[in-house]
Amino acid sequence: MTIFGIAFFAFFIGIVLILFLKKTSPPAPQEQIHFDSPTDIPVYLSDRDAFKSKCVEFLESFRLEYIHSVWADDHELEITMNDETPVVGGRYLALCIIEPPGQTVNAIKVKGFLDTVKGEGASRGIFITTGYFTKEAMNLIEDEPVELVNVVSFISYLKKFGIYEDSPDPS
Repeated sequence: MTIFGIAFFAFFIGIVLILFLKKTSPPAPQEQIHFDSPTDIPVYLSDRDAFKSKCVEFLESFRLEYIHSVWADDHELEITMNDETPVVGGRYLALCIIEPPGQTVNAIKVKGFLDTVKGEGASRGIFITTGYFTKEAMNLIEDEPVELVNVVSFISYLKKFGIYEDSPDPS
């Protein structure tokens, strides 16, 4: 009887530890972006209108034609682009999320976007965030028509394309 009591107690403790483990925050992403001072942070990483302009400019660097965009809420911008390239072209969907620094996008949000891309028959999806993606989110899109662009990759691409600097205000 004592053996059953010890086994039950160990099982109970294991379940409690698993529940506590799930409530802890995920480890910090390995790649981080750092700025020397707050004035070095580009305005498009915190201002939604500047972020929209920079996302469209970024996507147009891939020779995609801007069709339209809509803010789904205060932090999520949905963009439709078109690629006229014969055979490999088609409609591209982009989801751009402006988050506070260090925030992560989870697998549920990525799965929802992946389902939208497939459901709307888009050729490809591009998910851009000013934060990071969880490991589960990155694993979810393997062999799928979706690209994940976190803040480090976003800034790297902007520098590569020569569009890193703040754009002049269009108004």
